[in-house]
Amino acid sequence: MNQLAHVAIPITVALGALAPVTFPFALADPIGGVIIIPGTGTDLSPIRLRTSTGCPTQASKYYATMRGQGLPPSGQIITSTTEAGLSTSGGFDVYVEQIMRDYATQNHTTLAGRYDITIYCTDSLALESYGEFTGSLEFTSPTTYLAIGVAAPPAAPPPPFPKMGDDPVLKQGPAWPPTDSILAPGQLAAQRNNATGQDTPWLAVAFVSVVLMALVAGAVARQIRKRRTS
Repeated sequence: MNQLAHVAIPITVALGALAPVTFPFALADPIGGVIIIPGTGTDLSPIRLRTSTGCPTQASKYYATMRGQGLPPSGQIITSTTEAGLSTSGGFDVYVEQIMRDYATQNHTTLAGRYDITIYCTDSLALESYGEFTGSLEFTSPTTYLAIGVAAPPAAPPPPFPKMGDDPVLKQGPAWPPTDSILAPGQLAAQRNNATGQDTPWLAVAFVSVVLMALVAGAVARQIRKRRTS
C-alpha cells in the first residue's frame, strides 16, 4: 500500500464522521402554526411571526426557513438559530431578519406565488428538531403579499412580547427585540448572530477537522519511519 493510500483511508473515515454534522437531523412533525404579522404587506414590510404554542420542553433554540419560488430548495434561512424569546409554555414571537425584497435580491428572483414558512424547535446546537410550526403567505404581485388561511392574523394582531420567553434561564437575558431602539433589518440580523452565537454548530466541524489533520499527520509519519528503517 503506497503513501497516498495510507493518507486516503483516514480522510475517508474523517469525512464519514463529518457527514452527520453537515446533515444534522430528520425533520420533526408539525406541532402548531404561525400567524404572520402584518397579514397583508409589501416586500418592504418587516415581518413578525407568532407561534400558536410553545416549543417542546427539551428545545433550547429555534430557527426559521422559507421555501418558495426563487428561494433555495432546502429553504431560505429567515431567522438564524437563536434562543431569543423562546417559550415552552405559550406562543412566542419570531422576527424575520430581512425584508422580502432583500431575499429576492439575494436570490436574483421575482417574488410570486406561495411561500411556506417553518419554525424549528431545536437543541442548543441545532442538531435535532423537536417540532415545527408552519404557515404560508402568497405574493399576489411582485411587491405585495397576504397571509394564507390560519396564518392570517386577527383584525387586531397581538402586540410584540415586551420580554424574553417564560423559561427561567432565558428570562435573565435582554429583551428582544430592543425596546429602546429600532434596528434596521441588517443590524437586527448581525446583533442576533453576535448575541446568540449561531456559529456554535461549527465547533463540531472544527473538531472533526482537527481529528482529520491528526490522522493524516499520523499516516505520513508512519510512512516516513517505514522508509527510514527499510
